[in-house]
Amino acid sequence: MDKTDYDVVVIGGGPAGSAAAWELRDRRILVLEKTHRLGGRLFSMSRGDYWLNLGGHLFPAPGSHMRNILHSIGLDIIRIPGNKFAIYWGGKVYAPKSVSALPLTLAMSFRERVSLAAIGLRILKAVKGWQQQMQIVYGESNQVRRARVARYMSDISFRDFIGRPPRRVEQLFQSAARRAAAEMEDQNAGVGVSLFGAVWAGKGDSMAVNLNGGSGRFGEVMMELLGDRVHYHASVTSVAKTGDHVTVTYDMNGVSHSVTATQVIVAVPAYQAAEITRDIPEDVRATLRKVQYGPFPTMGIITDETGPMPYDDIYAITTPDASFDMFFNHANPLRTGPRKPGGSLMVYSGGTPAREMLKLSDEQIRDTYLADVFRMFPQLKGHIKETIVQRWEPGNTYRPAGFNFDPMLAYCERDDVDIHFAGDYFAEIGNMEIATGSAHEAARRARVRLMSRERKAQTSRAADAPTARSA
Repeated sequence: MDKTDYDVVVIGGGPAGSAAAWELRDRRILVLEKTHRLGGRLFSMSRGDYWLNLGGHLFPAPGSHMRNILHSIGLDIIRIPGNKFAIYWGGKVYAPKSVSALPLTLAMSFRERVSLAAIGLRILKAVKGWQQQMQIVYGESNQVRRARVARYMSDISFRDFIGRPPRRVEQLFQSAARRAAAEMEDQNAGVGVSLFGAVWAGKGDSMAVNLNGGSGRFGEVMMELLGDRVHYHASVTSVAKTGDHVTVTYDMNGVSHSVTATQVIVAVPAYQAAEITRDIPEDVRATLRKVQYGPFPTMGIITDETGPMPYDDIYAITTPDASFDMFFNHANPLRTGPRKPGGSLMVYSGGTPAREMLKLSDEQIRDTYLADVFRMFPQLKGHIKETIVQRWEPGNTYRPAGFNFDPMLAYCERDDVDIHFAGDYFAEIGNMEIATGSAHEAARRARVRLMSRERKAQTSRAADAPTARSA
């Protein structure tokens, strides 16, 4: 134990890596982060009264791992009062008070209306089943619960579940499904249903909150709290067992470094974990390599209008008729008092359109997105103060139909390993709660292993003590 440089080395400083490091902050830890900051896809930039959101922004319910961490590091959440299922359809934005009103509200043919209602009812029924699967079962670990939820409707694609509706209705569901950064054909039905479940969960707290100051505050505060226990611009090349400890090799500023640890938590995208980790079963490595990721671009927008805008009471708009799939009004949670000038918006693409969009320059993406933003809300012309295009590659993780994650689950149940894994790929669709929840479990396993080895070391020292005295 005394021969290692660290008790635990955490590889990756996204939500999973940051959460694992925070759980183990009482230990000798080192965090290796490839970029210049912590937080991963939780990324925002402060802009006066507002902030530019460029990545994840919906935070989970009270009692979740993420909310517990936010509370412990002194960050506040703000509720989202605005409509979260508005739709841009046929050149007009519709924001009904309930999801069930959409088939009666949208301008469409009788055939389209019947198809939308039928699919909507089917999804509502599936969402209820998904919510039942999400219920906590007494005595069941979070890992087992997540695996159970991930198997829900996992044998068919979301496309098979939806069927072949009229073209415009299909485009609507395709655009909504691209929140998983994948086409309906590529994600299993459980992924698609969970996307709708997060929005159609009813009046509960669910995921209807933002982080006050922007999602990037999570990483910023973690950077302050973890201090010099984080090495930035550190690209890990190897994680390998060496006797009774683990050796981690990494490049930083053009120089190769090696450190040793009793335990290692690998919290990077699955395919990267498969390449850098040496001593894991081959079926686990194969599982990591099969995890799917969908790259996507986002664009944050700061505006400088001086008065009310038609989207002030809306938080999210699904946009099947635009070059992006979703439009977010991140100033909406701040519209609880007198309206301050300006605002903050975000748009993004997913699936096949995202891959095509990523072939363009940032300026081309900006111009393409803004053209459709102005088409939706002409009032914004002349009021765009700043835009930032962010490219997320690898992006979001999702599961295709028939994906088998059991080898990784079996590995995580073992009590004889010193290399642990965490990340948003531990569920049917990636999000910050999955990332932090898997990190909590990885940190717990690492701590148990540390304590076990410490007890053995103490026992060994106690056994050697009489011999030393007699000598």
